[in-house]
Amino acid sequence: MATLSEKSTVIGAVGVTSTEVKCPGCGASIGIKYDPETLNLTCPFCGLVSQLPQPGTVPAMQELDFNTALQRASVNWGNIKKLITCSNCGGQTIYDAEQVTGACPFCGSTSVTSAAENAQIMAPQAVIPFAVSKDMTQLCFDNFLNSKLVASRKVYGSKLENIIGIYLPFWTYDTLTVSAYYAHSMETRYSPRQDFRGIMTQFFDDLVIYGSDKVRHQHIKRVQEFDFERMVPYSPKYLAGIPAERYTVGLNDGWARAKEQIREKIRRTLLRKFFMKASLDAINTNYYNVKFRYVLAPIYMATYKCGNTIYPVAINGQTGKTYCEVPTFLPKLIFIPLAIVVLVLILFFFVIIAPELSHVI
Repeated sequence: MATLSEKSTVIGAVGVTSTEVKCPGCGASIGIKYDPETLNLTCPFCGLVSQLPQPGTVPAMQELDFNTALQRASVNWGNIKKLITCSNCGGQTIYDAEQVTGACPFCGSTSVTSAAENAQIMAPQAVIPFAVSKDMTQLCFDNFLNSKLVASRKVYGSKLENIIGIYLPFWTYDTLTVSAYYAHSMETRYSPRQDFRGIMTQFFDDLVIYGSDKVRHQHIKRVQEFDFERMVPYSPKYLAGIPAERYTVGLNDGWARAKEQIREKIRRTLLRKFFMKASLDAINTNYYNVKFRYVLAPIYMATYKCGNTIYPVAINGQTGKTYCEVPTFLPKLIFIPLAIVVLVLILFFFVIIAPELSHVI
């Protein structure tokens, strides 16, 4: 079975470092930023635009074999950048060494301190560059609201606030599974009990696991669908001017969470196979040819206010997919018909039933 020994220490909570990004024209390193609209680097001093490899024009990223992760994974991040730890939420963020930050991008706390670096860490194999600019996030948000049929009127026209674009860590896992299962049907008056035994194979491709326990934004899982065909090889140039979170869910822990999802998917597949008419007694699954990738992917986190309530918003920085909670007028839709029914019953009682009762008395 393709799995690491439980006693093997792979990657736990680690720091993130990066290479200094300099303008090839004037040599400036302060203010160099990645532009999601052009997918290029722009120097604010000499105006030079440096073209980066465009998504979809580079070979697909090779996935690493799970059992040889320590031998094959790159740890070359280059020169150390500034790692900031928030004492409020525990989030750890990577910034350019020259960049000054006074607040945590996750919770807004100003209680942030520099954290120690760990040089022996796994570097990401790939980056999914931002394709949605900060100016485009309001349009993504408006389109999401317009798709809600029962959204409250007062929510329309809301403006996004506290917009933070950040690269978040994700693991992807591939594996071939072979599952031996045992199930039985219930004995009924019309049919005897039946036992089912069999083998099922299923391949899982790019199962996505969010690599952080520090940033617990409740809507990230709703928008973490990425086009992995448009990944590019990791380069710190894509992170220029954009913070990145270091992962706190290691390779082993990420794989454990992936297996939980895989087991649930296999269980559902078998239940569909038996049309929900059988009870699954046992499923034993072996995992073969397990491979993984460590990817930095773009997410916008923001908030909007409706009435006196502030709602968190998550936007996929590649696809623009948006999710947030939206107040609706559904309670009114339920209350109004009920009120009408009650009113009709009251009128019926006083107009029809009450006169009849008075005559009887």
